[in-house]
Order: sequence, then structure tokens, then C-alpha cells
Amino acid sequence: MSNENEDHGRTAGVTFGPLKRALREHRYPVSVGELVEQYGGFELETDGGGERLETVLERCERTRFHEPRQVRDAVLDALGEETGDGAATEGAGGEERGDGAADGWSRLST
Repeated sequence: MSNENEDHGRTAGVTFGPLKRALREHRYPVSVGELVEQYGGFELETDGGGERLETVLERCERTRFHEPRQVRDAVLDALGEETGDGAATEGAGGEERGDGAADGWSRLST
């Protein structure tokens, strides 16, 4: 059983809020266009303020995702390029990102 703090916590300086659970429950594979259509209005909170998922995904090089952690990585990479803070290579607490299971980014059973 996961707690609310885990589901709405920060990952490398980005707060995904309820979007994290939505991405974990979503059916994959999924295109960037589908994500923008369904979740583009979600606001991501960063140290520099907020930014809509749609805007972040516009800077993404990927066109298709097979796992929630791939979406997370693309978001962090896009935001990391903008801020230049190294968020693209490190997870919360400075740990290198792995397979997503340990940090709560694996798919939820539906």
C-alpha cells in the first residue's frame, strides 16, 4: 500500500502531483499526442515555478512511451535542459534513476 506522500512526492525537483498516479495507471504504449490530449493541462511544479505537461512534452525527443518511467525521464530531461541543474541524470536524493520500481514509477495493475 503506497502512501499519499509517495504518490505526490518530488522526483529530482519536480512535483508531479496526481499526474504520477494517472501515468502509472495509463495503458501503454502511448504516443506524446495521446498524453498531451489526456494530461496536457496537468501542472508540474518545479523549483522555478510551474509548467504544463503539454509544454514540457513539446521539448521531448521521444514520440512514444512504453512505461511510465519513460514519461518521467522525458519530463526530467526536458526540464533539466532548461534549468541545467542535472535533473536529467539524477533521481530524488541524488540517486541515479533505475528501473522505476524502487521509486514508485512502475506501472500499476489495472
